[in-house]
Amino acid sequence: MNNIFDYLEWRGDLSFEKDGFNEVDNLIMSVLAYVEFDDIASLSADGESVTIRSVAEQFKNLYDDISKVSEHQLTIAGFELFMKAANTVRYSDIMLSNYVNQINYEESKQFAAVMFSLDSNHHFIAFRGTDATIAGWEEDFKMTFMDEVQAQRDAVNYTKKVMTCHDGDFWFGGHSKGGNLAVYAAAYASNEERKRILGVYNNDGPGFQAKIIQSEGYQSVLSRIKTIIPKSAVVGMLLEHGEEYAVVNSHAIGIMQHNPFSWEVKGNYFVYEKGLTKSSLNFNSVVRAWLNNLSIEERGQFVDALFQILQAAGAKTLFELSKERLKTIDIMIKTFKNMDPVTKQILKQTVESLFVESEKIFKTALKPDKILFFSRKKR
Repeated sequence: MNNIFDYLEWRGDLSFEKDGFNEVDNLIMSVLAYVEFDDIASLSADGESVTIRSVAEQFKNLYDDISKVSEHQLTIAGFELFMKAANTVRYSDIMLSNYVNQINYEESKQFAAVMFSLDSNHHFIAFRGTDATIAGWEEDFKMTFMDEVQAQRDAVNYTKKVMTCHDGDFWFGGHSKGGNLAVYAAAYASNEERKRILGVYNNDGPGFQAKIIQSEGYQSVLSRIKTIIPKSAVVGMLLEHGEEYAVVNSHAIGIMQHNPFSWEVKGNYFVYEKGLTKSSLNFNSVVRAWLNNLSIEERGQFVDALFQILQAAGAKTLFELSKERLKTIDIMIKTFKNMDPVTKQILKQTVESLFVESEKIFKTALKPDKILFFSRKKR
């Protein structure tokens, strides 16, 4: 099965002038947003642009071992993809600019974005998905009960600033939470800014609260949103989507299909499936039923309590949590035991509710005369 690495082999010698921007280019740039450009001084300057080739040369001087780049799998793979892209005609002269990477542990905010300029009039704004920070994961969970999280506000402000400083037209895109941010930024752009948006790519990113879907801004860009999810999608099926979605084939199993490097590519398109797997539909049914049984207030209380436990050990990333597992688990258990009775009851009831809904759906799925359908459109 061929993926985006193979795409660079096939089409890397074709410039964007000879073969225009396509959906696979969108995924590549969305994945490259995971690369940590913090040590590239020229990108830290406000508005300065530098070619991908030049950044790759700076990386070579900074790192003699890719494993030192990051512990995050997508960051490492994205770095390898970046270095390969830098050696192609298609990507080497693309200009990078406006890189930001902001993490605020107190506010549970994680936001990062970068702009790729194909030429002076065509730009792709790529929003990073969730990284390994606990702050980033907590922010994702907050989407289940908040109409707007800080990263979404940051995405709107970021695009306004970038579009003010640059002429031409734009694509927005991202993978996972990055896809959600791309859609949100487009929906809350001004009328003049929306006229300059060519398309919005949500690569297996979660949806929104119903209020956002019904908003005038979302509806105004709906026809330009392309949501792509793998056949065993989990993340991309969360919350509400007003747009249609396309289902891409993946060589991975289950939730691992969220990894964009597992998506099948042929030529300058993805290889699409007719629909989602039954397991994906079942899981989505469980989560929807579970969330529907919880009030907005209950969702917020559950998320606050859950992350109070996760942060008790003082870890700031998932990797730090896993390094001293026994010690960390012991601290988490003690934290739970020391919680007030009301908070403990909320946690227990919420988790029990999830198991109850899982059992209901599992029993239904076993009946041969039952087929689960969802109101969301397919193509």
